[in-house]
Amino acid sequence: MRRLLLTAVLFTTAAHASGFYFGDNGAKAMVQGGAFTAQADDVSAMQHNPAGLTQLKGLSFLVDGNFMNNEVSFWRQDPGWNPGAPSNLMEKVLRTGSNFAPGGTVFVSPMFGVSYGFELFGRAATVALGLYVPPAVGLNQYAAPDYTQENGRYVKNPRRFSRNRYMLVKQDIVIAFPTLSLAYDIHRLVQVGVSLQLVVSQFDFNQAVYSGLSDPTKSTEEDPSFDSIVSANLQGKMGFTAVAGVMVRPTDSLSFGVSVRPPIAIRARGKLTFELGEAARSLNSQVTGDQGELAFTMPLELAVGARFSPSQTWGVNADFRYQGWNSLDALVLTPIDVTLKVGAGEPQAVAPFRIPKNWVGTFSARVGGSYRPWKWTTFSAGAWYETSAQPSQYFALDFPHPNRVFLTAGVTGHLGPVDVIVGFVYTPTQTYNITDSEQRQGQTSADLKGGIVGNGQYVVGGWVVSAGVRGNFQFGAQKEAPKAEVAPVVAPVTPPAAEPTPAPAPAPATP
Repeated sequence: MRRLLLTAVLFTTAAHASGFYFGDNGAKAMVQGGAFTAQADDVSAMQHNPAGLTQLKGLSFLVDGNFMNNEVSFWRQDPGWNPGAPSNLMEKVLRTGSNFAPGGTVFVSPMFGVSYGFELFGRAATVALGLYVPPAVGLNQYAAPDYTQENGRYVKNPRRFSRNRYMLVKQDIVIAFPTLSLAYDIHRLVQVGVSLQLVVSQFDFNQAVYSGLSDPTKSTEEDPSFDSIVSANLQGKMGFTAVAGVMVRPTDSLSFGVSVRPPIAIRARGKLTFELGEAARSLNSQVTGDQGELAFTMPLELAVGARFSPSQTWGVNADFRYQGWNSLDALVLTPIDVTLKVGAGEPQAVAPFRIPKNWVGTFSARVGGSYRPWKWTTFSAGAWYETSAQPSQYFALDFPHPNRVFLTAGVTGHLGPVDVIVGFVYTPTQTYNITDSEQRQGQTSADLKGGIVGNGQYVVGGWVVSAGVRGNFQFGAQKEAPKAEVAPVVAPVTPPAAEPTPAPAPAPATP
């Protein structure tokens, strides 16, 4: 039973706690390869580097959306399989999940913000309010197992048509950061800023667990009658975090930026639901209690960047990002007054437990730039490379994240005080053949480990359309007065003094 509950929360945590972002927030940052720490000159600075908000005079706003299509397929294979000759007996499963329509694959990640810049003690200060979610696909669905039988046979045998059921059937994750940002120009060369954030979260998911009397070594040994479906709906406790940033501008054309967000402790509590399978029902198994608490830690995030912009028409950025996913070495669930009773046996309390994930810290290297050939248009492009936190043994469907490259491009239209940005981000499709998996099915027996279910072929790729509108309105004295044309000052020229006329020589005397 302990394993059953553990499995119930396993992919919930991994789904977003893996933190494997699919792209990044902020359309202006995205079209420049996600390199924005040392530029941060729109309201998305509340995430990327709050110190950059000091560049925004007057009233500014931002409305952005990432339309993400993270393509994932999984072709499960048995341990010891040959990648050169995979078995064709089992069906591949595809990721679906959309906040537009059931069965779709496009998920939308929004970002909103407004700021006001003013003078305080003779220096620039800015206050901003905003809301954003992590740039991740929060809704994932795979083939749901169908246990319908006719004449003692499964209509669609889950062993073939729902090969994903022990890792993930559905996950619906919401994590949001309501944000208050403050920034100040403490020196003509140095700006600082901080974003104070609430952490709001909710988790909804389900998958199958196994209650057989042994650990299957092959999928043909799995008996779907021993499956039970576990669902959870957990509400995260409100938490707090912050993003701190510094920007240094040694020259007009060169800037450096640093931002950091500390680890975030997530605690969620809610209802666990168990749909016992055929075998469990035949043994008169009963679960009493339906509450549980989940605990995990999101990672430290550090960004360091530089920008070189020798003119108003073009500039280039470079960033280094680090995410300390080693903070999520294990998942911990504490059942609350939950017991299991089998037949006439005594109810047994379910104790707290943990499962190792053994993830590692990740980094990304990013570069991008923009060019404004005309008053009304700017073109941008970039790329970044990021590493995975998942060792191959722990590769899974909750959020498969290989080492990968993102390629970005976009165009900005300048319409007076309003900019409209449209960009496209692409990550090439990659195929990973996993032969050393340690991903195991949930097993209700404390004496069994569960069969290995993570071996097989994973195909991962996708694209993002990033779009946004931002505006800046300055009023009165906040407007920068146009530079007046000043005529050159020419010193008056004094003509040289005339040479004195020599006196006429005296006439010679007459003898």
